[in-house]
Amino acid sequence: MGKYAPVIKAAECGSMTRAAQAMGYTQPSLGYIINNIENELGVKIFYRDQRGVTPTEAGVGLLEIMRQIEAMEKRLQEAARVSKWELLRVGIFSSVASQWMPEILEAFYQSYPEAVVKLENEPYYLTGELGVKEHKLDCSFFAGPCPSGLETLPLYEDPYYLVTSKNSDLAHLKEISVWDVVGRYQFIPTNESTDAGSSIHEIYQLFAKSSRLDFQPQENQMAIALVEKGLGITILPGLTLLDLIPNRAVTVIPLKENLTRTVSLLCPRESERSHLTNVFLRLTQQRVEKWKTFQKGRRPLNL
Repeated sequence: MGKYAPVIKAAECGSMTRAAQAMGYTQPSLGYIINNIENELGVKIFYRDQRGVTPTEAGVGLLEIMRQIEAMEKRLQEAARVSKWELLRVGIFSSVASQWMPEILEAFYQSYPEAVVKLENEPYYLTGELGVKEHKLDCSFFAGPCPSGLETLPLYEDPYYLVTSKNSDLAHLKEISVWDVVGRYQFIPTNESTDAGSSIHEIYQLFAKSSRLDFQPQENQMAIALVEKGLGITILPGLTLLDLIPNRAVTVIPLKENLTRTVSLLCPRESERSHLTNVFLRLTQQRVEKWKTFQKGRRPLNL
């Protein structure tokens, strides 16, 4: 399935909903893809109303060209299939990259020194999902329920923590509820909290409804720096915090709600995976199990 397949399917079905169901997407995901293509081309491809979608005059001509491009791309992919087996494209996010990837890659290259591993940083879970669905990624680290048509291999149950300054009146608490802070403290949003696929996205929305959010979403490191200066609180997963909190004057407090994210590897179904992808999946599972055993002997984040 190529770049323009969602546009072509929407035109065939005359409905975003039916096209999304046929392709195994959610309707927001399909709409996101088509909007990006329209923005990229600078042309409105569809009229949208309650009855569905209809190609514009410009869209009719563009759809014919898109069909030709899709046919040519299919031929290109078939011609490149043999060489493609030696390239592995993996979607990652920063906490996985620092905690797990060095060990995984070391083991992988011992077995396949000639292979090329291309790591693609995915700031949002949705972009990793789309990358796998569109065959731009062979697999991707992911957090969320398994999308239709793909498989997930669960790796680690990662708890969320509230992070506050060591000088905050919250710093002495051994645990805290989200309801203790909503509407009372400035929340500093991150890419994690604003990601619609995140377990804490609903919490971010609670803060947004109950107070004026002064901050735009921040990179994790910047969010921690703002928290350290007493400018607000934030909520991040433990895997992310392992690299962020050393030497920072912040306190990490477990949540009473026991919120977690399940970090998994998202991949195509087994019949559609390359041999290299299967090797990477197996090595990742082994290395993460080894990492979890090591972590059991270390002090928890809040001590």
